[in-house]
Amino acid sequence: MLAIKEGLGIPVKFIGVGEQIDDLQPFDAQDFARALFDSNE
Repeated sequence: MLAIKEGLGIPVKFIGVGEQIDDLQPFDAQDFARALFDSNE
């Protein structure tokens, strides 16, 4: 995702959290980064 945004200059507006169209959610870069580095799990 980040490589596509950087390489093509296309903004990330939504992120899929499942397999259905209803599983798209607005993308928040801070929330995404926080979830990557969350050590609570």
